[in-house]
Formats: sequence, C-alpha cells, structure tokens
Amino acid sequence: MTRCFFLLLLFYPGTTNAQQYKNLDAIADPVAASQKIHAELAKDPGNPEWYCLLAVKKRMLSEYDSCIFYSNKCIDLLTKKPNNKLLIIALDNKGASQYNLDDKHKADTNWRQALQIAIRENDYAATTTLATSLGAIYLDERYLTDKNIHTFSIADSFFAIAYKEYKAKDSLASYQGLRTLRLMATSLQFQKKYDSANYYYRQVLSLSKNINPNVYLLALSFYAQSLSEMGKHEQAIVTIKEAAELVADSAAILKDKEHIMHVYGEVLYASANYKEAYLAIDSSFNLLANEYQRINTKSYSESESKFRNQLLQYQVQLEQQKKTRLYYLIAGLVLLTALTLLWLYSRANRRITMEKARQKQIAIDAFIEGEEKEKARIGRELHDGIAQEIVAVKLAMQQENATSGLVNELTRISLDIRNISHELMPQTLKEFGLKLAIEDICQKILAPSGIQYEIHSMLPGERMENKIEITLYRIFQELVHNIIKHSQATEVLVQLRKMNNHVVLVVEDNGKGMTEDKKNGIGISNLESRVQLLDGNLQYDSSENEGTTAIVRVPV
Repeated sequence: MTRCFFLLLLFYPGTTNAQQYKNLDAIADPVAASQKIHAELAKDPGNPEWYCLLAVKKRMLSEYDSCIFYSNKCIDLLTKKPNNKLLIIALDNKGASQYNLDDKHKADTNWRQALQIAIRENDYAATTTLATSLGAIYLDERYLTDKNIHTFSIADSFFAIAYKEYKAKDSLASYQGLRTLRLMATSLQFQKKYDSANYYYRQVLSLSKNINPNVYLLALSFYAQSLSEMGKHEQAIVTIKEAAELVADSAAILKDKEHIMHVYGEVLYASANYKEAYLAIDSSFNLLANEYQRINTKSYSESESKFRNQLLQYQVQLEQQKKTRLYYLIAGLVLLTALTLLWLYSRANRRITMEKARQKQIAIDAFIEGEEKEKARIGRELHDGIAQEIVAVKLAMQQENATSGLVNELTRISLDIRNISHELMPQTLKEFGLKLAIEDICQKILAPSGIQYEIHSMLPGERMENKIEITLYRIFQELVHNIIKHSQATEVLVQLRKMNNHVVLVVEDNGKGMTEDKKNGIGISNLESRVQLLDGNLQYDSSENEGTTAIVRVPV
C-alpha cells in the first residue's frame, strides 16, 4: 500500500503539468493565453514546454522577436532535457518568425535542422510542412534574384520529400498536399519544364475540383499561364475562361476575381487578341472601382446618418453647442474623406506593383499605358466625384449660413483635390511635350513654394516615344516633390538634353542634402525602378548641407 502511494506521488505532478499544458494550449485568445503561461513560468521556470507554448502564442500575435527569444530559451533547456517532438516545434516556430522578419537564411538553417529530426522521428505532419516551407524559400530567392538552376534543384528536392510523404499517406487532396503540388508545378514552370508543370497542375485541378473551390479556381489561372507560355493559346484561353465563368457565378472574394481577370487579359494578350485583352484588364479595374464606390457610398451614408442623429439628439441645447458639434462632425467627414483618398491611392499603388510582377511577359509599352490610364481614372474620380461632392456640401453650408471659416476651408480642400487630379492627368505633356510639361510642374509646384528655378533644355524639336516622356515626367514630378518636402532648398536648376543616343535629365538643388539612409530609402528605390524599366540609370550626388544633384540617363 505504501509503495503504491509513493508511485502515485511520482506520477501525479507529470499528469498535472500535461493537463495544464493542454488547457493553456486550447485557449483561443493568444493574449489571455500568454498571460497565464507567464504565470506558470514563474512557478516552473525550468520547464521547456512553457517556453515552447509561449513562443507559439507570440507567433500568433505576430510578435516575431519575442517568439524567437522564447524558442531559444526552450532549445537551451532541451539540451539538458531532450525532447525531439518539442525541439521540432521550437525550431519550426523560430524559423517561421525569421522568415516573417525576412531573414530567410536563418529560417533555412532552423527549418533544415527541424526537418532532419522530424524525418528521424517519423513525424509525418512536421516533415511535410517543413519540407514544403523550405522549398518555398528557394522559390522566393529564385523569384527575387537572377535565374539560378541550383536553387530550383534545392527547392524541388524538398518538394519531393513532402510529395513522397503525402502520396504514401494518400493525402495529396489535403490543403497542404494541394499546396505542395502547386508549388512543385510553379517551380517547374519557372524552369520552363512546362509538360511536367502542367502534369502537376492537372493533378491539383483533379483533386480540388469538388472539395476545394478556391484552390481549384487559382490552379486554373496558374495552369492557363503555363499553357500560354508554351504557346498553347487556345487551350490556355479555354482554361482561363472556365475560371472567369466560375468567379462570375460564385461569391469569390474580390482579390480572386481581380486576379482571374488580369490573367485572362495576359492570356488574351499573348494570343495577340489585344481588343479582348484590354476588355478583360479593364474589367479587373472596374471590379476595383466598383468596390471603391461601394465603400465610399457606405461611408458617406453612415456619416450622413450619424450627422442627422446628432442634430436631432441635441436640438434642444444651446446654439453654440450645436455649432461646436457641427464643426467636429464636418471635420470628421473631411478627415474620413482624406483617409479614404489615401487608402484608395495606396491600394492603387499596391495593385500596380502586383501587376508588374504578374505581367512580366507583357511589353513595357503596355504596362506604362495601363499605369497612366489608371492614374487618369483616379484623377477623373477625384475631379468629377469627390470634388463635386465637397462643392455641394459647401453650397449647402452657405445656404445654412455656416461660418465663413468652414466654407473657406472646404474651398481650399476642393482646390487641393483638383490640383491632385491635374497632376494625375498631365494634359500639358500629352499636347506639348516633355519640356513644356516640366516647365508647367515648376510653375505650379516650385513657384508657389517660394523656390527659384531655372530650366535649360537642349532637346531636338521632334517628340520622343511616349513611354520615355511619361517616365521622365513622373521621375521629375517625384524629384520636385522630394525637394519641397525634404531639402529646404531655395534654388533649383533643371537641365534637359540629348547626348550620344541618351536623354539626360539633371535636377540640382541647394538644399540640405541627403544622408546615407535617405539614399537607400524606398523613395529612391522606386525612382530607380522606373528608370530601369527603360534600361536607364539614376545617379545621386549629395552630401549633408551641400545640396543634391540627381542625374537620370535613358536610352532613346
């Protein structure tokens, strides 16, 4: 009897810890779970399970540095108390956090170590997930750097590990199994091994058709792209047409619908069906425009309803209180409108960036034309839509005898919106050419800011290609905005000339110059990307308090 009692005492603490671990792991709210895990750590700081579980919760909260810290604590403790299952989880969490922090080399190291242990332990779930994630790392590196067949070989070897496991378990139709098949096909497509890629795309389509509509829909688009790259345009059109019909008849999310219509446009463009390609791409733009309109209408309706309710609720209060609340409400509407514009502009920029990546095979002329059309569309929306609505609000306020300060503020905002719309639609460039368009920018932007400027142009009389003019115009526009925002300059010199089959644009200011951090910033990177579209280059000569000179060279 005594022996049994002591055995129970030895067994009971382990049972309690295991049950407590399960209870904390089951808590859906990661913040609440983290607080309780910290309490358990205070009682038992030498237990690696608590550090591992806390790392999982920190990863769920996107606190990646904290996740790495607690994963390392767990790994250190496991050197004294080995537990391979727990070590796999800790290494996986650490690698995933490093991947999200864009430290792919460290993620690769930790995932590789975890994969080796998972294979030794015959851990099916960890083996398949880690192998697929490792393969995806090398596809990412391949996509962002120069073509390198070695990275493909590494990626394919990891995918083969996962594929073998899924096939052995007959679970290729699972979500992770379909993901692995799709990534295998994508790798082969990047290598131009289209027959093999299409084989795996067809497997994804066959397995997902009746059980995972979203995977099936996206697989159709990838398959169509592969067929189009092979030159099988008719089959590609049939495939992407099926996807387009599915999104038209289903409640697919807006992002998927827009993606399908863009791929449809790519496939049609590759088959030289330019008219229908334009219609498909225009349709994707309309999907975004309709969503923007829906959001604007809803926001305006909700704000108007709130405004009316406040007027009814406080109609018995003093007149001064009414005016104060009206002021705050109108300020809120103006702020909401400004935030909506910023959101639309940011969304448009993100969409354009994504389009550049998806439409690598489309000619640069078509890309620049599409970008300018979108900017013109946004400009028209600003000019004919929101600007007119603000004018209507201003007239209504005048009729209600609102304070002149509010009316003047709305007038200023209306003029600002119209100026933005004119910048998005460079009519001067279209009608008169680059030189006069640059003079127009200086007159409208630099002059009102009190900055003196000189323009020296030695361009020949004939016009340049549209893509060159519009790119140089946009680059100059961005350089001028940077000067106003950051340089504190009082003088700007602009030179425009043609030298040895190149157009050279030089913009020099006498401002405070740029630091090394500014030279490596996102804004400069974006300008360099624009110049590189035309096989040109951008150079900066700048030191602190000594001004800045930007030199743009573009072949003609």
